[in-house]
Amino acid sequence: MLQDKRIYIQTSKVLKNRTIDIICRGVLIKNASVLNKYYKKETIIKACKDGCPNFGKKWSCPPLSKDCHELLDKYSKAILISLSTSMNNYMDIKNKYIAIKAANITLKNLIEKTARKIETKTKGYALLSGSCRLCKSCACKNGQQCKHPDQMRYSIEASYLNVQEMCEELMGLELLWYKKKRLPEYTSTVAAILFNYAVDIELISQIIEDEIRNY
Repeated sequence: MLQDKRIYIQTSKVLKNRTIDIICRGVLIKNASVLNKYYKKETIIKACKDGCPNFGKKWSCPPLSKDCHELLDKYSKAILISLSTSMNNYMDIKNKYIAIKAANITLKNLIEKTARKIETKTKGYALLSGSCRLCKSCACKNGQQCKHPDQMRYSIEASYLNVQEMCEELMGLELLWYKKKRLPEYTSTVAAILFNYAVDIELISQIIEDEIRNY
């Protein structure tokens, strides 16, 4: 296996109105070219066009986002990480959509902070979870260039990689989704960091633990 170093962290986090459990999974991919297997540009563009209001309206989203091949030509290694939490932690919220949204906002904020920190440490490039949220309204909607091109990052999906298949095959994690007003057993967010230099997997684990603790 190319990905032989793994991360598994199980902890809890006290938030303002609840305590949630968090499970972090991670895998170090020694040869990032293995990610080419998950390249599904046509399928992802169609799914985004049919189901996402951000299609063509955000610089971070298809069809305006950067193809992963532009990044894989520059970086040779990768770390794939996920954060998951049980929806039992949000059962007090009666509106199920608000419950899943609350859980996902927490995980997305946390994984973005973590991925950007790892990006800095590895001198790499992070692929985050969901569309860019640096600006309240993307300048793209007004026909303007991105206001923060150095800080804006794409999601794994927006770079045309099938994140569902990546998680299942590389981390043994099945991504579950909110459907028909029914909560999944758990919800997850996923990020990847591309880089070129050797990294200490223990250092990466410590960064993750520190970001969860300090969030």
